[in-house]
Amino acid sequence: MAKSDSSTKVEKTTKKSKFNKTYAIIVVLVLLIAGGSYVAYNKYDDLKQENQRLSDPQEAAKSETQRIKNEIAKLIEVPTDEEPTIATVVDPKKLGDQAFFTNAQKDDRVVIYAQAKKAILYRPSTKRIIEVAPLNIGDNQTTNKQPASTEAR
Repeated sequence: MAKSDSSTKVEKTTKKSKFNKTYAIIVVLVLLIAGGSYVAYNKYDDLKQENQRLSDPQEAAKSETQRIKNEIAKLIEVPTDEEPTIATVVDPKKLGDQAFFTNAQKDDRVVIYAQAKKAILYRPSTKRIIEVAPLNIGDNQTTNKQPASTEAR
């Protein structure tokens, strides 16, 4: 009988050990799934809020302007008391005759600070400033009646 009691104890211990390992694995898997679900939901919620915010064109333009302004401010001193006007280069070939746009590429941004009379050509893809030029705003009351333009000196 001594042999059967000890073998029964060994079997019970082995079964308990297997049960504890299985239970631990299940608990860890449930925790991982719960944690992953929490992270995924937070990411989804953030993206949903961003999409709602960007669905308004004016809000999207403000957000883009602020993002570009912040990126440029890391590279060069920009006026803090003025909101820039930002334009996107669509066809650089059409601008090739202007010295300011010599190195322009599609999707570059032209950031214009009218009061500070400064124009900046910025490339968001590389986060680099390509060109900076003083802004020469023509007077509409001159004799040749030319529209305002940007010129590089």
